Amino acid sequence: MEQVKTLEKSFELGNKLEPERKMQLARALGLQPRQIAIWFQNRRARWKTKQLEKDYDVLKRQYDSIKADNDALQAQNQKLQTE
Repeated sequence: MEQVKTLEKSFELGNKLEPERKMQLARALGLQPRQIAIWFQNRRARWKTKQLEKDYDVLKRQYDSIKADNDALQAQNQKLQTE
């Protein structure tokens, strides 16, 4: 659990891993440098997925708002044309 906390804190500081930082983390946590690199790679993938989900939600809300406005304008336009 402590290893994960340390890795998460390090990820928050920067999600790219320089070789020197990777070695320092490996020594501090008693892991192989490759394990650290793989953890960061997996964590970046999860982070990217979360970012895409957030971006999608924002775009979906914007789309829904614009569609509602468009529908209202089309209804108003139809009403005016019938008058």
